[in-house]
Parts: sequence; structure tokens; C-alpha cells
Amino acid sequence: MIQPDEIRTERLVLSRLEPTDADEFIAVHSAPEAYPHDGWSRRTEEQARELFVNFRQNWAVDGIGYWTIRLAGTAEVIGFGGVRHSVEEGEPVLNLAYRLWPSAWGHGYAPEMAGAALSWAQRNRPDRPVVIVTDADNAPSIRVAEKLGFALVLERHRDGRPEVLFRLPAR
Repeated sequence: MIQPDEIRTERLVLSRLEPTDADEFIAVHSAPEAYPHDGWSRRTEEQARELFVNFRQNWAVDGIGYWTIRLAGTAEVIGFGGVRHSVEEGEPVLNLAYRLWPSAWGHGYAPEMAGAALSWAQRNRPDRPVVIVTDADNAPSIRVAEKLGFALVLERHRDGRPEVLFRLPAR
């Protein structure tokens, strides 16, 4: 099943990545202040542009991908996130991820968006486990994972930095 072009939560509008989102996407994904915990995934503007093209391709190929996250009341873009197909430890999974502007941190937007993504995944891709991969020092993302009921299943190193993999237990 294909994700709808738009999902609404209490405070957010989650919409398919569109070409008009490119500038905002590149800005947040290349802004050092948006990466205080996971320096290994910081990107240059060119790398962020390539990532945007890749994530748009996910929608075209898989009918699923990361959303543009806007505030419902103002349509302000506060970040990007959702679920997309991935492979972890050789297993096909849905990777739950998000990148928010620092001004959006601490308001509960990440768990609100993630809850919508999980609801969609459980209805439409129940055969794929949902995982969260984050830097081992990213305490805020780890709190979100735990708040959503994810369990820590693996600690590893990528590019010399420790990261953790959380998995949502089967229901």
C-alpha cells in the first residue's frame, strides 16, 4: 500500500517530499546545529542534495518515504522524518528517522511524528520490523525510542563512532 500524500496529527502535517521542499531539506540536513549528537551523519550541501534525490526516489520506487514535517497551524517546516525501507544486519526493515530544526526540539514533535509513522507501518507493512538507528550519545533520540516502546537490540560502531539499534517488539 502506498502512503497517502498527507497525514495529519494533532499538531503536525506530514507530507510526501516534493521538489519545493529541496531548499529546506538541504538547509536542515547540512546545518551543524541540527546534528549535535551524531557527527558522523553531518552532510555538506551537496551531500544533502543527493540525499534529497535519494529520499524522493524512495517514494517513486517503494511508495513510502520520509515526510516533510510542518506545523499544522502555520505550515512552517520544522524538519523531515518518517519511515523508509532499509536493511539492517541483513534483514529488510523500516527505518524510523527524523531531522528537526533545533527550534522544534523539546516540544514532543518527534514522538508525535514517529507515532503516526508507526501506525502507518503497522497497518500497511506489518511484515517489516521498525528500527531506529542513532548515535550512542544521542540521549534525546534514545528517550524517544524508549518512549515509543522500542528495545535496544544492538550496539555497534560505524565509521569509528558508537551507534545503537532499537527495534520495536512484535505485537
